[in-house]
Amino acid sequence: MMSSREGRRVVWLILVVALLGPPVAAFALQPSPDLLRGIHSTLSSIPTPQPIEIRPRLFTAYGALVAAATLGILYLYRGRAFVVYWIASWTLLAGSYMLIARGYEDVRLGSVMIGLSQLLGVWAAGLLLLSIDAFSEERHRWNIPVQAGAASAVWFLAAPFILPLSAVLFTGPAASAVLRGWASFRYARLTKRTPIIGAFMISAALAVMSAWDGAGAIMILRPAWGVSYANGLLAFNVVTSIFIALGMHLLVFEDMTDEIRRTNLALALANEQVRQLAITDPLTGCHNRRSFDEIERREMGRHRRYDRPLSVVFVDLDRFKQLNDTFGHDTGDKVLRTCGELLREQVRQSDYVIRWGGDEFILLLSCTGDEALVKASELKAAFALEREAAGLPATTGLSVGVAEVQKDSETLVDAIRAADAQMYRDKPG
Repeated sequence: MMSSREGRRVVWLILVVALLGPPVAAFALQPSPDLLRGIHSTLSSIPTPQPIEIRPRLFTAYGALVAAATLGILYLYRGRAFVVYWIASWTLLAGSYMLIARGYEDVRLGSVMIGLSQLLGVWAAGLLLLSIDAFSEERHRWNIPVQAGAASAVWFLAAPFILPLSAVLFTGPAASAVLRGWASFRYARLTKRTPIIGAFMISAALAVMSAWDGAGAIMILRPAWGVSYANGLLAFNVVTSIFIALGMHLLVFEDMTDEIRRTNLALALANEQVRQLAITDPLTGCHNRRSFDEIERREMGRHRRYDRPLSVVFVDLDRFKQLNDTFGHDTGDKVLRTCGELLREQVRQSDYVIRWGGDEFILLLSCTGDEALVKASELKAAFALEREAAGLPATTGLSVGVAEVQKDSETLVDAIRAADAQMYRDKPG
């Protein structure tokens, strides 16, 4: 069979032959002049294609519609509200450019269409600003955007009838510059909070487009500039819009990735909580009997591999059945909780406290038997102080037995039995 390396070589060979074969063959065959003249005559008879007229504003409008359509496809996979704001913004921007992509014989109608075009452009910029709240899932008050939108509609639709058209043409780019600049600042704040590349691209492109809008507003006041630079400004806006569209698509995927990451973290946290519940005694907070096998396997492996000392301390509450019968199970539960908390506080984090059953506890300590005996005495003294502080019955105490795990031991069974026997010898008569 052919290996992958040989397969790649064959593919490259085919590509080279396909690229270099025709010119090499033509050179080798040396066709006659009559054949070359025939080929030239045939090719010269092919009609020249007619030039296509490109109208920049209409081209930009179609580009905005394409951006809206692709975002609409993304919305099917990522149904977030901010994507709807973007789709509406691009659609309004497309309508704005379409309205001024053609001329109007009626001057009054043309003025109204220009005013409507500027209105749609301002609304498109406003929706970009509102999309940030939707992305951050912040609730905004709708009365202010609605009132601003209504006021701008009145201005751009009524101004052409009572004011010079230059006033409308100046207000549109100026308002768009302010809104896009504000949106750029707020998208930049998103990148400060979390490193989102898509938000950074949108912020930077909006800042540039805000500058272009400001320049366009100035051109209205300087007609001589507008004649020279209007098409160039439109070209800059087209390029900047492409970066905005790319940033939006990237932000959608980043938002989806971030949600997946947060979901995975939540699942990991939930799994850890479930695992802790499975291995923890709910009353005392100590490890339960179910977790003992895993602890034994891990600690015995370290004991044998690193010759690490290991000791078992067996703890039993004195007269616990009599305490339950006399004071009730609530008092008994309080004693168990107090004992469990005390034992966990008195050992290191590398040690283990296991509720063995009923009123019995096992401590697995990384120390020698002599050190474990000292710890046993400390536990009994500490419990006596805690018993008085918690107001527990005076008859309650601890009986403790200690046994060191032997080097050749495979399990903790022998050490537990020895510690259990010593614990019974420690019980009061």
